[in-house]
Amino acid sequence: MYKLLLIIILFQILSCTDQGDPIKYSIKNSTSHNFKLVLFGRSGKNDTIPFKISESKILSQDGPPFDDGPFGVFDSLKAVFDDSKILTYIPLKSNSECIDSVKNPFCPYSNYICTDNICTYEIDNIEYQKAK
Repeated sequence: MYKLLLIIILFQILSCTDQGDPIKYSIKNSTSHNFKLVLFGRSGKNDTIPFKISESKILSQDGPPFDDGPFGVFDSLKAVFDDSKILTYIPLKSNSECIDSVKNPFCPYSNYICTDNICTYEIDNIEYQKAK
């Protein structure tokens, strides 16, 4: 009986797999303008992070089992450009709304360029043209 229990425990230990490293999510300013990114948290707290032209910063991290997704801890993100134009991103109601034609940092996969567990969302001049 003890042998069987020992074999089962040993099998369980050996079958455990590494779930992978955390994925870090960053924003890159690919526009020709400086901007401040305002992060609105679900708890009501917000933070403002300045971005210079061509600057990239890691802003969030999601670990296994990767439930939060990119920027899942925020209610919205707002880029306030140096010419006072504002671009606002809000989470979509479901991931099914995240299609290739929708560019939003809250949508994973097609909106990000990923290298070495760092996935980067670019706010580029096309995104800047959407700002009001």
